[in-house]
Amino acid sequence: MDTPSPLPCPLCARPRTPADAAGLAWSSQHEPDGTITWICPTCTRAQLWRIEALLGVASPTAPAAPTPVRPAA
Repeated sequence: MDTPSPLPCPLCARPRTPADAAGLAWSSQHEPDGTITWICPTCTRAQLWRIEALLGVASPTAPAAPTPVRPAA
C-alpha cells in the first residue's frame, strides 16, 4: 500500500489522508514526467463525466505536445 501524497488534489486542494490511501476512492494520474498525481473522488467523477462527454480533462500540468506520426513506408 502506498503512503498518502503530501500534496492535496491538484484540482480542488482537498488533502489526501492516510484513511484515503487505504481505500480506492482516489485515482492516480500519471504525468508525462513520470510523477503520479492523486485526484480526489469528487474530481475523479468530474473527470470521468468529461471523458464520457468527449471533453478535454483537467490536468495540473500542461498536456504533452503531440508526437508527429511518421507516414507509412
